[in-house]
Amino acid sequence: MVPASPQFWKGRSSDTEIAGYVFRDERLADVALTHGSYLHEHREEPGLEDFERLEFLGDAVVDLIVAEELYTMHPTAGEGDLTHLRAALVSRNAMAAFATTLGLPERARLGRGEMDSGGRGRPGLAARLYESLVGAIYLDGGLAAARAVVLRTMGDALTVGVAGRVKSAKSVLQEWALAKGHALPDYSVVGTSGPDDRRLYEVEARVATSLTRGSGASKREAEEAAARLALAALGL
Repeated sequence: MVPASPQFWKGRSSDTEIAGYVFRDERLADVALTHGSYLHEHREEPGLEDFERLEFLGDAVVDLIVAEELYTMHPTAGEGDLTHLRAALVSRNAMAAFATTLGLPERARLGRGEMDSGGRGRPGLAARLYESLVGAIYLDGGLAAARAVVLRTMGDALTVGVAGRVKSAKSVLQEWALAKGHALPDYSVVGTSGPDDRRLYEVEARVATSLTRGSGASKREAEEAAARLALAALGL
C-alpha cells in the first residue's frame, strides 16, 4: 500500500469516486492520476508519487480479468481466438477509449509542459491512466472490486464475437471503434410503433462521426440493422 501523506489529504472531500468506485484510501486515487511531469514540477511537495508503479500492476490485473472473462464467455474458443480477442480489448487504443469515456485525462494531474504540449489528448496517456486506475482499485478494494470496474467500464466490448466465426454487424462495428480509438458505439431506442404482437423498434446508433437508424421486431434486431447501416456509412 502507498504510504499516506498529510499534504495529499489537505482540503479534500471525505470520498473520492472514480468510475463508480469510492476509494477508502484517497491517496491511491491521487497517485493513479498523477503524471511524472507533475511530480517533476512539484518536487517540494512531500510524499508525491506518479502512476507508473500502479500502471505496471494494473496492466497485469486488466490482463487477468479480461482473460478470465473471455475464457468463461467463449467455452469453445481456441487459444488463438482468445488471444486475438484479449489483444483487441487491452490494446492502447481500446483502453484509451475506456479512459476517455470515464474522463480520466481531464482529471489527471499533469505538469505545465505536458499540458501545453497537448498531453491530455494523447491516447498513450489515457491508456496508462486506465491501467493505473485499475491498479489503484485492486490495492484499495481487492480483485473483486477491480473486476467489477473493468467489466462495467468495458461493457459491451467484452461481447465481441470470436475471431473466425460469423460476426454480427454490432461486433464488427465495435471492433472497428476499438481499433481506431473511438468511444464504443452507443445504441438508443428512439421510437416504437405497431401493436404489441407486431411491435417495431427504431434504434439510433452513434459511433465516431456516424449517426444511423435501423428498425426491427426487437431491440436487438433494430440495433443490428443500425449497425449495418453504420458500417456502410463508414465504408466497411
